[in-house]
Amino acid sequence: MPGRLAAAAFVLRCAGAAVLALPIASWAGLDHPVWATVSALVVSQDRLGDTRRTLGWRLVATAVGIGVAIAVGNLLAGAGPGVTLGVAVAICAALVRWRSDLRLSMWTAAIVLLTVAPGQGIAQAGFARGIEVLIGCLVGAALHQLAEMAVFPQR
Repeated sequence: MPGRLAAAAFVLRCAGAAVLALPIASWAGLDHPVWATVSALVVSQDRLGDTRRTLGWRLVATAVGIGVAIAVGNLLAGAGPGVTLGVAVAICAALVRWRSDLRLSMWTAAIVLLTVAPGQGIAQAGFARGIEVLIGCLVGAALHQLAEMAVFPQR
């Protein structure tokens, strides 16, 4: 029975995190609240320890991706989107070869560069994407913690 209960808790908390992160990010007035939902799902792992580890690395990789996107976007402002995107992803990919936990930095750099709205700076887009990711990660991790306490109160 505990296995079924844990499986049901996983399903419910993933669905809940996906649904809950979206209106929170929307309420915060963020441009692309979909990234809050995606991030809530990225951190949702089977075991609480894995969720915590994924949460930490998701936040680190997000910060790295945002930093790379801002730096490359500003340094290569006139180079065109293909060049800028390619260089940013290449830098992040090189970092991933050093530390595989940074894999999501490649996504983040691309997402930041591809979601800069007209009249918006890259740093503004990076900050907004970072807040979206943070909201999603915190919602996903919080729901996992609550589910863990409900299913396994003795832990």
